[in-house]
Amino acid sequence: MLCEALTLRPLNENDAAVFAKLRLKAIDDSPSAIWPTLDEERARPLDIVAAQIRPTPEQIVFGVFDQHMLIGIAGLKQEPYAQLRHKGMLWGVFVDPLYRNVGVARELLGAALTHARNMQLRQVHLRVNTENHRARQLYVTSGFTGYGTERRAMCVNGRYFDEENMVLYLDGERAAP
Repeated sequence: MLCEALTLRPLNENDAAVFAKLRLKAIDDSPSAIWPTLDEERARPLDIVAAQIRPTPEQIVFGVFDQHMLIGIAGLKQEPYAQLRHKGMLWGVFVDPLYRNVGVARELLGAALTHARNMQLRQVHLRVNTENHRARQLYVTSGFTGYGTERRAMCVNGRYFDEENMVLYLDGERAAP
């Protein structure tokens, strides 16, 4: 449960500027956790950012605000093809370092998973940098299980990072050991 000073809600196109600002902070804080570089993210036009966070039946981005300052984000997107529509992808989870360890990420994840269930998704997937132990622990304690690692998934400043693929089955199915 978030403290009273913090509010969690779906973002909309009017939040594009604050979302873009937090994404830049996320990339600066954890360049090996987010695919675009700072330059690539800075170059994204605000109308493209607005479309990325506009709620639709297939996508939503949740944000946590401390008054008017966006301090945490998590996105969920349903796969577009009929044969894959039972799956969603969790993406872009980030909490401002000043607000970590107070439950913000867990609340964002909970909101995304509740929304996934309301969308009648059967499973939610994500990818996490194998060196991001804090994020991985959040996902494991929330019921996600790993099903493979992509070695050298990202190359940041000449250094390679692996990413673990994880899934949470929302319909009671169990992941294979």
